[in-house]
Amino acid sequence: MKRLLCIAASVALLCSCSGKKAGISIKVADAPKSDLVLSVLNINKVEVVDTLKTDEAGKASVKIDLPDESPNFYYINYNGVQLASLLLCPGDNAKVEVDGNGRNLKVKGSKESELLQVVNQQIESGQKKFDSLSVQMIACSEIGDVESVQRLRYELGRLYVTQKQVAIKHLVNNPHSFTNIPNLYRQFNENFPMFADLTDGVYFKQLADSLKVDYPNSPYVKALENEAAASFNEMELSSRMKDATQILYPEIAMTDINARVQKLSSLSGKPFILLFWDPSKNEQKMFNAELEQIYNQFKGRGLEIYSVCITTDKAFWNSIVNRFPWINVCDGEGTASPSLTTYNVTKLPTLFLFNKKGEITSKDVFDKSGLTKAVSSVCLE
Repeated sequence: MKRLLCIAASVALLCSCSGKKAGISIKVADAPKSDLVLSVLNINKVEVVDTLKTDEAGKASVKIDLPDESPNFYYINYNGVQLASLLLCPGDNAKVEVDGNGRNLKVKGSKESELLQVVNQQIESGQKKFDSLSVQMIACSEIGDVESVQRLRYELGRLYVTQKQVAIKHLVNNPHSFTNIPNLYRQFNENFPMFADLTDGVYFKQLADSLKVDYPNSPYVKALENEAAASFNEMELSSRMKDATQILYPEIAMTDINARVQKLSSLSGKPFILLFWDPSKNEQKMFNAELEQIYNQFKGRGLEIYSVCITTDKAFWNSIVNRFPWINVCDGEGTASPSLTTYNVTKLPTLFLFNKKGEITSKDVFDKSGLTKAVSSVCLE
């Protein structure tokens, strides 16, 4: 995925013109009479805007209507290769020179785009080092070279710290720039985001607050605020779990299909799954069927399930879950249920796997084989 401006002193950096139009002139040295694809980033997906046809000299130009009055991310691709990434403000006239392989890129006429190139180069350089060290570490691990693995792991850790420090420095030096967004949402790989610590929410909030001054309606401001809120909620949950005395996790007490109050704490000392789900989604109902198979496989080893249904239609919920042999509860408050806030649930389904000590060992494992393996592990403890 975590993650989506000018005060008087920085107006010149971003945009000095009003309106919602921007221009792009591009020259691709070795792409005469070719098609270039222009796309825009819409928070978490890239959408094609236009196809540009170059002339005999590889030149093309276009005037575009920006989605809003804030800076927006645009990409130019040729034959599947990204030639340039731009951060365009209203009034910009970006001039781009590049070859057909995306090399020797030069950008002028758009201050944010120029700054974005600096950020992208830093990210690309750091990623190459990370990938190289990772490949070396895997190779050393396969031959049993423990000493080299430890050394490379240390170098990877040092690289991570250095890269994060560079990103934070960029935020401090350019607090009102959208170019911080690629840094905050950067991932070294799909399981290793750079800003994933609970305390990193402060950086998302800092940038959101800065951008909101001049661009209160930017969708990126809202995305950053949501990311910050999720981090702060996770910190609060972690704090509550540390402060809990009898159990390590916050209590939930809801009624089951027989109107009996069922407490989550009743499962203390057992391995259990805590599931939040929506009965209106067919794929989530199908997951319950897979969960039943896992439950039947491990119930003899003590596995329990506490299933929290998020709906306002309790009759519908009752008709669906009365076949399942675990604890099924629902407070009928739908997405207003306090349990969602208690466990910082921001999407459905959400799944927590607890061991016998009441510690969370896995979260959001929804593939059957992966969950079976995780459950088997906690049942053996």
